[in-house]
Formats: sequence, C-alpha cells, structure tokens
Amino acid sequence: METLKVVTIPNDWTSPKYSFGRRTKQGIIVGIQYYPPNSLLTGLCNESWRYALLDKNDFSEVSHLEEEKIHLVTPSELRAELQAEIEAHQIEIVILKQQLETISNA
Repeated sequence: METLKVVTIPNDWTSPKYSFGRRTKQGIIVGIQYYPPNSLLTGLCNESWRYALLDKNDFSEVSHLEEEKIHLVTPSELRAELQAEIEAHQIEIVILKQQLETISNA
C-alpha cells in the first residue's frame, strides 16, 4: 500500500508552481529544488524553484529547468499521451498473457 508523504515548505519561501509527477512538454517532474534569493546558487537574483524532469523520449535523461522554462501540456495533449500509454500497456498485457498460456500448455 502506498503511503502519502508530506513536504513542509518554510513560510518565508514561495510555494512551487508545479508538483511531483506533473507532466510537462519536457517530461515528468521527478524533483524540485529551492534556490533562495541572493545565494551563491542564484547569484544576485530572486528566489526560484528548479525542477528535475525525466525526459519523455529518453527515460535515462534528466534535465534541470527553472520554473519559468517549464511548459505544461494541454488537457488534449495529456489525454492523447495517457491514451497512447494505456494502449501500449494493453498490448504488453496481451503479449504477456500469450506467453503465460504458452508456458501453461507446455
């Protein structure tokens, strides 16, 4: 059974715009990191959130993008992506069932 995890963000930080697992045009968000204002990481600029995204075309690639560079998929694009994934998994299930039948009949 999956347990829920709660992440607490300090009150003086802005909240991230996107959450874990969110699908974007660049991929799926798998990590989020906060960069405070005027730190060595951000230089003399404003605070920001940076996101680690698992590339949608190459699951071995992770890119790191600033919040303003994230582009969300539209609801129709998301629907098409999910439908394609469902169909791919259904085909895989059929193949696995055929393999299981072959083993059972042997």
